[in-house]
Amino acid sequence: MGGVISSLAAAFKTGRTVIKALGHLSAEYSELLERACAAPPLPVRDPTTAYWQERPPFPELVNICSEKLPESADVVIVGSGITGVAIARTILHEDRRKGTSRRVVVCEARTLCSGATGRNGGHIKASPFEVFGRFRKKLGPERAAALARFQLRHLETFVELCKVERIDVAECREVETVDLFLDDETYRTALNEVDEVNKWVPEFTISRWTAEEAQMKFSANRQVRGAISYKAGALWPYRLITAIWKCLLADFAETLSIETSTAVDGILTEGSTDYPYVISTSRGQIRAKHVVHATNGYATRLIPGLQGKAIGLLVHMTSQSPGVNFPDLNGRRSWSIMYSNGFDYITQRPSENGVPGKVMLGGGFFLSPKHGTDMMGAYDDSKVDSLTVAHNLGIMATVFEPNWGGPVDKEPNMVWSGVMGGSADLRPLVGKLDPQLTGRKVKGTQDCGEWISAYFTGDGMVWAWLCGTALGIMITGGEEEDVPASPGRPGGKLGDWFPPELLPTVKRVKAMDLADLAEEFS
Repeated sequence: MGGVISSLAAAFKTGRTVIKALGHLSAEYSELLERACAAPPLPVRDPTTAYWQERPPFPELVNICSEKLPESADVVIVGSGITGVAIARTILHEDRRKGTSRRVVVCEARTLCSGATGRNGGHIKASPFEVFGRFRKKLGPERAAALARFQLRHLETFVELCKVERIDVAECREVETVDLFLDDETYRTALNEVDEVNKWVPEFTISRWTAEEAQMKFSANRQVRGAISYKAGALWPYRLITAIWKCLLADFAETLSIETSTAVDGILTEGSTDYPYVISTSRGQIRAKHVVHATNGYATRLIPGLQGKAIGLLVHMTSQSPGVNFPDLNGRRSWSIMYSNGFDYITQRPSENGVPGKVMLGGGFFLSPKHGTDMMGAYDDSKVDSLTVAHNLGIMATVFEPNWGGPVDKEPNMVWSGVMGGSADLRPLVGKLDPQLTGRKVKGTQDCGEWISAYFTGDGMVWAWLCGTALGIMITGGEEEDVPASPGRPGGKLGDWFPPELLPTVKRVKAMDLADLAEEFS
C-alpha cells in the first residue's frame, strides 16, 4: 500500500510541476501578446557600441542635420539604414532618369545608420531551403521558390553595386558559407529541405558533408554531425550604407537632406491639399506628400493597424579575435552553427597587415532567461543579456577546438545588442499602406500616401535592399515601366522581380497570427 501511495504522490508532484510550467508559459505568452499589441518606444539614446560603427569612414555624416529643419518635403523617409537609403536612392535616381525632381528628407532618431543595419552581422546569406520550407505550405512551391530567388538575387546586386560604384570600404565579397549541424535530427531535416528546394530552384548549388568530412574540411571537432555549404556573401554594412549616403548627398545636394537626432513621434493629416501630412519630430514639424516607414522593428509605433501583427526583437552580436589555430581564409568563408532550438551566424573580416580579421558572431537568441520570449517586444539596445553573451563568446571554441586556441591579438571582444523586426507571417511588409492600417486618411490629391518597407525577420541583408528599391519605384509610379538594369536595380518591370506576397494588403494583415512568429522565435 505504501508503494501505491508513494507512486500516486510522485505522479501528483509531476502533474503539479507540469501545470505550474504551463501556467508560466501561459503568463509569458500573455505578456508577449501585451507587448506586441503596444506601440514601441522611441529608440533609446545611449545604445551599446557596435564594432561596425566605431571607426566611421565619414565622420562628418554621423550627426548630420540641417541648421533648420526643412518645413516641407515631397517624401519624408523615417529611418536611415539599408532600407531608407535604398528607397531614397531609387527615388532620386528615377526622378533624374525621368527629368523630374522631388525633395526628400530623411529623419533618424539617433545617429546615421545607428539601428539594425549598423548593428547586424554583415551576412549576405540567403538560405533557400529554409525559405522554401517556411513558405511552401501556405503559398505553394512556385511562390515559395520565387521568394527564395528574390533573396538569392541580393548577393549579385550588392557585389555589382560595390564594384561599379567603387565602394571598397564596404569589404563586399563572395564567400563560401557552411552550416555546421550539432545534432543528427536537425541535419536530417535540413537535407530533406535541400532535396525539396533543388526540385524548384535547381540553379541553387549546395554541397553536403558527412560528420567526418565536415570535421576535416572545416576544421571542426566531433560536436559537428554534418554540414552543408554553398555560396553567400559578407560585407561591412555600416560602411556600405554611409558610403551610399555620402554619394547621394554629393549628387543631390539640392533635393536631399538627412536629419539625425530627429525622432518622429507623430503623424497628423492636418496639412494642406498639396502637403497633407504633418510629421511631428523632436525638432519641429515637416509637411509632406508621402511618408515612408523604414524603421523595421519600430514601425508599428506609427502604424497602429500593425500592432499585434509585427514586433521588434532584441538580438545580440559580438566581435571576437579569432583563435591562433583557426585557419585564416582572408574573410572568404562564413558559418552558421545549427542546433535543435536555434542557430548562430558568423562572418570574418578580411586579413589586415597579416593579422586575421575579426570574427563577427551573433546568435544565442533562445538562451535568455525566458528562452527568447523576453527578447520579443524588447527595444532597449543599451543592454545585453549575460547568458546570451556567454554563449556567443564561447561557441567558436566549443565547435572548433583544438583548431581554435587563444586569441591572435590582445584587443578585447565587443558585445552589443540591436532591434530587428519580425512580422507574424514571416514576410516583409512592402508597399502602400491602407488608411485602415494607419488610421489616417487624407483628402484631395491621390498623389500622396504612407508607405512601408520593414519587418525582415532576421534576414534583412537578403530582403531589405531590393524591398527598398521596389518601394522607391512604387512611390515614383514606375511599376509598369520596362527599364534596363542598373547597379542596385534589376531591369524589366517591377512585377518581373518583386514578389507581390510582400505587399501590405489589409487582407494579408488581418490574416496574420502572432503565434506563427512566436513559434519561429521561441
